Amino acid sequence: MSKNTDTIIGEGIVFENALLKGSGVIRIDGRFSGTVDIDGHVILGETGLVSGEIRADSALFAGKYQGNLFIRGTLHMTATAVLTGAIETGKLIIDEGATINGTCNVTNGVVQEKIRYEEPAEEPILVK
Repeated sequence: MSKNTDTIIGEGIVFENALLKGSGVIRIDGRFSGTVDIDGHVILGETGLVSGEIRADSALFAGKYQGNLFIRGTLHMTATAVLTGAIETGKLIIDEGATINGTCNVTNGVVQEKIRYEEPAEEPILVK
């Protein structure tokens, strides 16, 4: 894994319905919706907002994420991280203050990549 950041999506930048695929280190400080498939490391900065699916070797999250997350190695959530969805990771580090809304499966290094997160159904409206 490269020690330098190879790709940066800066604060104020928006990618919608995108596919980001490759290797190296990516940092997201802006908004991204779509799929990230990286042989490498993903950094979600405090101002980052991602919805979709991420597949990576490792990740450091400080921002907000919603969707399906598959991390083959270690996922580190800082105190400001908020993850909503289905998480599958080899190892998990959670700093005090981080939030997970959904499911989390820590596999000790074996990621199945079969989980899917679905929004809860809305409560039916009863008409009298």
